[in-house]
Amino acid sequence: MENCLDAIASSLSQQSSQLTRYLTEQPAVEGILQTYGDDSQENSEWTEATTVLNDINDGIARNDVGNSSVLPVYLPFPAEHMLMEKIQKTLELACYQFGLRVLPNVMQKQGWDCPESVELSKWAKLFGRKGNLVWRGSSKPSKELLQSIAAIRHTAVHRLRTNSAGLERFLADAENLAGVLGDDTFTQAISQLRLDTQATLIDLIRNKQFIQLQLEKAQEDIARQRAELNQKEQEILLHLASEDRKYRDQAGERLERALGRMGDLRVASIGQDAVLESVDDIEYDPLSDDDSDFDHEEQFEDCSEA
Repeated sequence: MENCLDAIASSLSQQSSQLTRYLTEQPAVEGILQTYGDDSQENSEWTEATTVLNDINDGIARNDVGNSSVLPVYLPFPAEHMLMEKIQKTLELACYQFGLRVLPNVMQKQGWDCPESVELSKWAKLFGRKGNLVWRGSSKPSKELLQSIAAIRHTAVHRLRTNSAGLERFLADAENLAGVLGDDTFTQAISQLRLDTQATLIDLIRNKQFIQLQLEKAQEDIARQRAELNQKEQEILLHLASEDRKYRDQAGERLERALGRMGDLRVASIGQDAVLESVDDIEYDPLSDDDSDFDHEEQFEDCSEA
């Protein structure tokens, strides 16, 4: 039974370790850096994306990302990648519509005749350089917002894993950018996408928390049962040790009685078999008696000679 519990505990421990890694995994960016290390443009985008992701991770550490992101989790990657691609394409379309309204000369000069012709990261750089653009609201997009927008494209293209906190950050920044671009249609679309994603993530986080609680309860039960089994094992060992001492004492007493009944070994007279007699059964036979018999025999022989 104890071996069975140990096997269950080992399995739960492995699941716990996997769950911990799953909940706290950081985006796998080192491999991307090595793959694209020779491209200066990719390095620039990489730096911006890394800055954003580091900010997200710092936010998780401070627990200031939001209640739904206190425990970051990961969506299945196909769904996550589809979401990131959807955000990227929606923002590229919103930026293209903004360019047609506000930057027609730039669009014509660059030959940007469709939304697919301009990467999202290029729009972020363009908006950062154009200080005279008219934005909805009181100010232009912040540098941090534009870095996050560029990181959306980088994350989608290079398939970077992003946890729930990162997804919420990207969706919030995408909604903010659509708002300053002045297009209510795209703003509402991204806002609805953000709400749907948040609802999904909240359910996923709640389920993860429930699983974690189940795991902790199972581990507590196993620890309690293991302690009870250990105590029972000690009691059994003590009982068996006591029984062993009792049986050894009984065996010793039995052998001592047998030895007592056996008595001492005594060699009998010539022509008789050796016998075993108890010490108490041996009669005292003084040497003087034997000498007296010998003297009588000598006297008898002397008389016959006479």
